[in-house]
Amino acid sequence: MAPTSIIASCYIGSSSYSGSQIVEAQWTSRERHLERFVTEQPPYSILVRGIEEDVLPTVRRHGMGTLTYSPLSGGWLSGRYRKNASEGPASAARPQARFDMSTPANQRKLDAVEQLAVLAEKAGLTLIELAVAFVINHPGVTSAIIGPRTMEQLEAFLPSADVTLSSDVLDAIDEIVAPGVTVNPVDNSYGDFELRADQRRR
Repeated sequence: MAPTSIIASCYIGSSSYSGSQIVEAQWTSRERHLERFVTEQPPYSILVRGIEEDVLPTVRRHGMGTLTYSPLSGGWLSGRYRKNASEGPASAARPQARFDMSTPANQRKLDAVEQLAVLAEKAGLTLIELAVAFVINHPGVTSAIIGPRTMEQLEAFLPSADVTLSSDVLDAIDEIVAPGVTVNPVDNSYGDFELRADQRRR
């Protein structure tokens, strides 16, 4: 019996890279004749829109896919954290900078969530459906990691796949959180070392 040859394809991707890091990785792959990253995995939600400014356009220019994560922004867009809710983050592992409800940045997130909840209701959607549909309908997003832990959570996510947001709803979202803006910059989770003190002008 003749030996069988198996040829396997290998695809690799980056996670939470800034636009400049994506470009450098693509250049390095080309110069050194290495496999290149074919997908980027950044955080993306209505509250975390920083990738619209640079990452998404860069990924598209290089013919990469975009597998985003955290469409509910760590639970902020699930409806769990509201101004009238007494409950805070259940886990001590949650980064305090992202979930300390007393900080001005997180107060701005609470304000945005309240406005988004009203918008979702007017559009006949749940807040979760609005949030996930916003992400997966972006032309630069290939797919989104939703990460449900229970069947109930999965069932809350699934209708989003069939939701297409109208221009009016998208414009209203832009009024609440402007394109390219992350309400609390700590939530970006990428490019963390781009503005180190030793790299600043003064």
